[in-house]
Amino acid sequence: MKSPSQSRWRWLPGLLVALGTSACDTSEDDLRRALGDPVLDAFEIRIRGQDAAPYEKVLLGMGQVDVTSFGQPVRFEPSPNARAMDLSDTGHAHLLGRFFLPRYVKHVDITVRFDDVGAFKEGSLAGLINAQAGTIQFTSTRAALEQRSRVVIHLHLQDSLFDGAGARTLLPAAHITH
Repeated sequence: MKSPSQSRWRWLPGLLVALGTSACDTSEDDLRRALGDPVLDAFEIRIRGQDAAPYEKVLLGMGQVDVTSFGQPVRFEPSPNARAMDLSDTGHAHLLGRFFLPRYVKHVDITVRFDDVGAFKEGSLAGLINAQAGTIQFTSTRAALEQRSRVVIHLHLQDSLFDGAGARTLLPAAHITH
């Protein structure tokens, strides 16, 4: 006859085997996905002025950034400093903000819109920039983003600012690097 203490612990080996088996079959990513909390990777969007001569100042602000994947919005957190950027400082890539991708997302569509009005200073001439048409759109892959955890928009100022009636007009000429 078994003692009461022996029958009380009889279920323990089965429980340990069951726990060990389930622990081997489930990764942390599977658990988070099952719980509805996907693993998110953060990536930056930056902008840098290029070919700024003869401008002393080119002041532009970020109006809106949309990051989507297959038409679904991706969480984007804008940088408060992106509201007033001097793009004539070609040695600095201004942070527009960060977006957060679930691991299963393999590419994103990014649209950057500038504020409607900016300003410039060129020698003794200063004026406004009409940036209403200042939109930059591109697609980026996860593989490219993972190289440096950021994407940088290089805005070619000499090729992007055109004389207008009492102002300059921004028609962005840019290239994208990762």
